[in-house]
Amino acid sequence: MSFTTEIKKEIISRGVIDSEKEHPLKRAAFSAFVRTSGTLGVKDGTHTFFLVSETESVAEFFTGLFFAAFHAELSVTHATVDRKSGRGKLVMQCPVNVAESTLKRLGLLKTNGTFREGISGVLVKDDERKIAYLKGAFLGGGSCILPSLRGAGYHLEVVFSEKKTARDFCKLLATFELIAKLAIRKETYVVYIKSKEVISDFLALISAENSLKKFLSFLDKREEANRDNRAKNCISGNADKAAIAAVKQVVAIQKLEEKTGFKGLSEELLILARVRVNYPEKTLRELAELLDLSKSCVNHRMRKLMEIVEEL
Repeated sequence: MSFTTEIKKEIISRGVIDSEKEHPLKRAAFSAFVRTSGTLGVKDGTHTFFLVSETESVAEFFTGLFFAAFHAELSVTHATVDRKSGRGKLVMQCPVNVAESTLKRLGLLKTNGTFREGISGVLVKDDERKIAYLKGAFLGGGSCILPSLRGAGYHLEVVFSEKKTARDFCKLLATFELIAKLAIRKETYVVYIKSKEVISDFLALISAENSLKKFLSFLDKREEANRDNRAKNCISGNADKAAIAAVKQVVAIQKLEEKTGFKGLSEELLILARVRVNYPEKTLRELAELLDLSKSCVNHRMRKLMEIVEEL
């Protein structure tokens, strides 16, 4: 089961609201669902809307929500299969006899008979309605992908078919200090979040507690993997530096031998020069152990050798 599916199942299991009487919250959630999974249009001279859902549980949830809020039933017109994904889709239609009154109550149709762009302020005039709208939008067009432990970054998005609504949705998130960005993808408008902190705040806001726990657990595991990776890189980097330094020392000592034959070197420096050339793969600490000296002593003598070479 994908993480997106888990979030949607949790939203459905917890419900949009606690009270069956709170129709404003149901209307906010359903209006958001229409904006993300629906199509507004005119059929037989009447303004109406169609809904498409790939998830049966989501379709059942909003069918029940619609009946509770408007005392009417959505009709399933037909089922299709997406050619690319191979997923089945249910296509539902609002009953014609209640379509226009429903659209007006959902803030989707103006009194002059034209479709409204953006989110009606009445639908989201308090925090409870705003949160209901967020839930409905995610159920209709949302997704959240967890990357592999060492993969790409975090990504949560909600897809809209209309630009003004997508912009208003960004503003809606901003009222809860959740900063999102807007992008155009083909003929749709995508509101997306890539900050792991903001994604976790979003999950907390819509009361997806179990999903939030899983997300935070994933963050911990990924951070632990990143720490391990940084430690390995550090160790590897230090090893590379030591190897490069050893090569430079060997080349310098060989140059010294070619030009001077080691004449004038003290016995201590001569011994170190010979050992360095004979054991190019060893670190200074390992050379110190081999010579029964301290690392600082070996390091000091090696610096003297390098200074002599620089003076040539």
